[in-house]
Amino acid sequence: MEDGDSEEKLQLANVGQVPSYISLMTALDYYDITTQVQRNFIESVAVKRTKEFQLDDTIFRYAKVTSTLYFGFKKEKGIFIATPEKALLDAFYLMSYGRYSIDVSALDAEKFDVKEIRRLSKAVPSKTKDLLKKYGYLTTA
Repeated sequence: MEDGDSEEKLQLANVGQVPSYISLMTALDYYDITTQVQRNFIESVAVKRTKEFQLDDTIFRYAKVTSTLYFGFKKEKGIFIATPEKALLDAFYLMSYGRYSIDVSALDAEKFDVKEIRRLSKAVPSKTKDLLKKYGYLTTA
């Protein structure tokens, strides 16, 4: 995401449901880690509810996660956004419950901090850890 219009939409996503932060493919696209790009589609993680709304030509989607997983984000340019590693964990968490799908082959695994994934993954359920191991993001140690 390059232009000011995109930044404005990301800020709008933050207020569309409070509290929430940009995550999943939107965050991975923001950090240039995926080749899978969805135009006019912004994904966030929230603790209250899963919801979706459309404003003009943009769809805003919020995926609910348990409050114990509501961490791993920062404020950058006025936007609350997941770190790359937490965006990956959020995606794998939702995938492990059949609530999300991601083309893992479209990710640039070299851009992730493996130690950070290991540190953050301590908080996720074992079924999420199993999925991370399956795709090589978490080693069995």
